[in-house]
Amino acid sequence: MSGSLLLTLFAGAFFDATLVTCFFVFGEAFFLLAGSMAYSLGDWRGVIAVFAGAYLADQTGFLIGRQLRPWFHRFALAKRTRRAALRRTRRLLTRHGVKAVAASRLLGPVAWFMPPVCGSAGLSWPRFALGSALGVTLGVGGFVTLGYLGAWGAAEGNVNVRELIEQHKWALLVLGQAVFVGAAFIARFVGSALLRRV
Repeated sequence: MSGSLLLTLFAGAFFDATLVTCFFVFGEAFFLLAGSMAYSLGDWRGVIAVFAGAYLADQTGFLIGRQLRPWFHRFALAKRTRRAALRRTRRLLTRHGVKAVAASRLLGPVAWFMPPVCGSAGLSWPRFALGSALGVTLGVGGFVTLGYLGAWGAAEGNVNVRELIEQHKWALLVLGQAVFVGAAFIARFVGSALLRRV
């Protein structure tokens, strides 16, 4: 596996969970490719790269939230509804900090905002780091496992998965991004249409 591919897998996982870039980069394609390469090539470095990228993105978000804490407090305390939301968030993180952080990784867009919120709301870093590790293991691990099982299933169906991946890995990543971007637009359109009918 080339260094550029490893760096791409790491960057895909990192930018998937980083505010702003998370709206344009969908990590699922990178996770699936890493899992399929683990099976077909026997190379687990891609899996390590996506786990490291996702975990580092969470820690970066937490540190950004910690640095922006004064601004966040001014923003949150400016209105009564925001103050109430801040109190609820702090109670949730006090009671269920590790579980809340871990579960956020399974809740799509919530995962993008949870790290900075935890940093600015005062959750201790050891609790956040543990919750993040559990969440990344479950969230990223699920897609890596799907990629691994998909490659295994294709190989059982007499598809030369190794050759397919080696020849078309970049096309698979681009196609994966296009599929997930398309799915996000469709979901948004359908969701808006349903809300208008309610």
